[in-house]
Amino acid sequence: MRKLVPTLLVVGLLGATATAFAVTEHLKLEDSPVLSTEITHLFSPVCTACTPEERAARVRFRLRRESQIKLDVVNSSGAIVRHLVGAGVVQPRTQTFAWDGRDDAGRVVPDGVYKAELRLVDEDRTFEFPDQIEVDGTAPTIEDVQVKHGTFSPDGDKRADRVDLHYRFSEPAYSILYVDGKQLGRSHSKRLTGTRQWYGRGKRPGEYRLALAARDLAGNVSPSTREFTVRLRYVDLLRPTYRARRGRVRVRVSTDAKTVRWRLAGRSGTARPPVLRLPAPTRPGRYTLVVSANGRRTRATVIVRP
Repeated sequence: MRKLVPTLLVVGLLGATATAFAVTEHLKLEDSPVLSTEITHLFSPVCTACTPEERAARVRFRLRRESQIKLDVVNSSGAIVRHLVGAGVVQPRTQTFAWDGRDDAGRVVPDGVYKAELRLVDEDRTFEFPDQIEVDGTAPTIEDVQVKHGTFSPDGDKRADRVDLHYRFSEPAYSILYVDGKQLGRSHSKRLTGTRQWYGRGKRPGEYRLALAARDLAGNVSPSTREFTVRLRYVDLLRPTYRARRGRVRVRVSTDAKTVRWRLAGRSGTARPPVLRLPAPTRPGRYTLVVSANGRRTRATVIVRP
């Protein structure tokens, strides 16, 4: 009899193990009660540039059969930070619930990774969605901006045709360009470092103020940089009036063209900037000087005294 007891114990343990294995395998083969899950992977609950819908995480799923549920949000440690994002008896159709990124006390949760946890009350089962929800409420920072071609001429000659703003952000983000305080648009791609270009299309010659901001993937927008003043010019004469001296007119011109054309008192020719030394009219009077480069022109007055 003493030899029989250990034998029966071993047989019992083997039977229990086999039963547990069979139950486990049956559960594996059983269809999941939750289907067609779709979860927001990244959002910012404090994004001022986002719509109310974008400031919340959507948890969408479909149940295989009618069930009473409780939907909570847990942090990376498994602790519930928000109870009952959704609750009640739901039908076997697509259900959508929203979490605004706040805890039970109404406070915005810290940046981090969270998950939605679904409790099937009738079956006493808990289903944790595998997809993570990342909360990012911190705006990127702009670490550096360098401006190239502070004076530019969008005339298509491939010499200083645009303003280049070379930037470095604290994280990959879209660049937002402001011109004279108005948002011009954001870049199509997100970068850690890059160059934002402005061609001044449709703008008249003059000074303009440019600034940059950064928008991350969650929608958080950084404060804009200080404004950088740039000058759009095609060909400029630095003075409106010039006086002839010793039969010559000395004119300083601002342009990125290699040569310019000039016309004065019926005479014309080409010259190389930045200083033009032109023959003055022989008769006293006031004359109009026209200087052109790459299809653009400017004028000044030349005075010849007796």
